[in-house]
Amino acid sequence: MHPSDRIRYARGNHLGGKKIALAVTGSIAAVEAVKVARELIRYGAEVYPYMTHSAGKFIGKDALLFATGHEPITELSGMDEHLEEFDIILVSPATGDIISKAACGIADDAVSTLILANLRKCIFVPAMSEKMYTNPMLKENIEKLKGFARVVEPKYEEGEMKLPGRERITAEVIHSLGALQDKKILIVGGAGYAPIDEFRIITNLSTGRTAVEIAKEAYFMGATVHLLMGLHSVSVPEYIPVERFTTVESLIGRIDKIVAEKYDAIIVPAALPDFAPEPKSGKIEFEQARTLKLKKVPKFLEALRKKYHGYLVGFKAEFDSQQLIEEAKDRMRRYNLNMVVANNLSEVKEKESRVHIITEKDVVEVAGTKSEIAREIMMRVANEI
Repeated sequence: MHPSDRIRYARGNHLGGKKIALAVTGSIAAVEAVKVARELIRYGAEVYPYMTHSAGKFIGKDALLFATGHEPITELSGMDEHLEEFDIILVSPATGDIISKAACGIADDAVSTLILANLRKCIFVPAMSEKMYTNPMLKENIEKLKGFARVVEPKYEEGEMKLPGRERITAEVIHSLGALQDKKILIVGGAGYAPIDEFRIITNLSTGRTAVEIAKEAYFMGATVHLLMGLHSVSVPEYIPVERFTTVESLIGRIDKIVAEKYDAIIVPAALPDFAPEPKSGKIEFEQARTLKLKKVPKFLEALRKKYHGYLVGFKAEFDSQQLIEEAKDRMRRYNLNMVVANNLSEVKEKESRVHIITEKDVVEVAGTKSEIAREIMMRVANEI
C-alpha cells in the first residue's frame, strides 16, 4: 500500500472517485504542494502531480511522488498527458508567469499545455509578491481568467500574497464540484443572549459547532453560503462569510433583509433564549440584586415564516427523549417547517451527537460526529430545494 492510501478518506468522501491534477509552478510556495495534495487525498481524491521546470527548484519530484503515489509529469510525451481526463486542474501555487500564459493561450510546457486543454476545469491559487500581484497587466490577466476558470484569492501577509491554508484550497476544490452551484443557503447558529443590564447577560452553553459544520457541508455541496452567528466558541472557516447577531429581537429585525436575499433554504440550529429579563441601564450593584422577572421572548422561526416562504429547517432540543419527537412534530406544524432536527441534550457531546431528522415523509435517526450529521442534514435539504 502506498503511504497516500493510508490517509484516503480520513476527513470524508467528498472527493471520492475524483481525479485531480495538481499543477505546481515556480514559487517558493511550491513547498506547500505536499500538504495540499495530502489534504485532497484525505477527502478521497486521486491526485496526479504536474510540475514546471522552475518548480523543481523548490520541491523535488520524489516529494510529490511520496505525497500522491504518482510520478510527477514534467514533460509531455506521446502519451498525451495534457489530454488526460481530470475533474479539476488545481494550479497551486499559480505564479504570475503561468497566469499570464493561461490568459493569453500560451502552451509551451507540460503545465501550460494541460491548462490550455482544460481551462474551464482549472482553479488558480496565486502566490507572489504584492508588487507583482498588483501589477495592472497581471490584474487584467486575472480578470480575463475569471471568465473561464476559478481564481482563489491569496492571503495577504508580511507584504506577500501567500497561499491560503490547505483547508481553504481543498474546500474550494470540493465546492467547485458541488451540485448546488445556483443555490443560496443561510445558516443561523450559535447562542443568542438576553441582557440583564449593560454588562451582564443570560445565555446558554451552545458552542455553534453544529451551525459551522452545516455551513461547511453546504459550501462543499457548491452552494453560496452565509452564516449568521450568535455567541460561539468554535472557529468559522475563512471561506464562509459570517455576520453576528446578539438577541432574538436583533434577529427578528433582520428578517426583511433576509427575505430580500432570496435564500433557497434557511437552516436554524441557533440556541435562542425563550425568556428574558427587562434590561436595566448601567450595571446592577450587588446590593440591588434580588430577583429577575422574566418575560417570554418572541419566536424567531414564527416571525421568519410569516415572511419567508422557502425551505425552512428548525431544531428542537430537550432532555426528555420520550416527548422529543412529538414536540418536534408540533413545532413543525405550528411554524410550518419543512424539517425539524431533534436531539436529546443528554446525548450531545462536544463533537458527536444523535439526532432525529423529521419531515412530513419520515423520521430518521442519525448518530455520529457533528460533521457526519451535518452532511446527512444537507443531503436531505439538497434533495428538496
